[in-house]
Amino acid sequence: MGIDINGGKLTRHIPQKTLLNILDIHYPTLISNKSLYKICNETPLSVQIVESCWRLFGHILRRDNDIPTNRAMQAYFNTLTTKFRGRPSTTLTIILNKELSQAFPQMKLKTTKDLQNLHSLAQDRGNWKSLTGHITEFARASSSDEFDAGSR
Repeated sequence: MGIDINGGKLTRHIPQKTLLNILDIHYPTLISNKSLYKICNETPLSVQIVESCWRLFGHILRRDNDIPTNRAMQAYFNTLTTKFRGRPSTTLTIILNKELSQAFPQMKLKTTKDLQNLHSLAQDRGNWKSLTGHITEFARASSSDEFDAGSR
């Protein structure tokens, strides 16, 4: 946390409060989160997490179907369990499905067939990089909208 010695560039995972202290911006001076990230040439951590998750998901999908993570995903979609009452649990699959369906309304991640479609899409790195880039840009736009709404 702080300044990177190599390039003088701020490191990636610095909280907003620390960025404000580094830039010597204190209470009477107000700055929006969007402006703060733009000054520091940074992206919000939430956007970086979305990008990292999708890149990792692509790596996993390109691997052999016999590795434990791919078998666990197959088992997750093959289960025919009854639904529990109450709030649905938030799993990585649910989050990935939400991000995918927001960026591409015609695509989903709810069934084994959807997983197989993503598996075949991930085999072509160019297509997967394009998909990941589009989802990341959608997340960046969403976080930008949140920053704009919070500064009003």
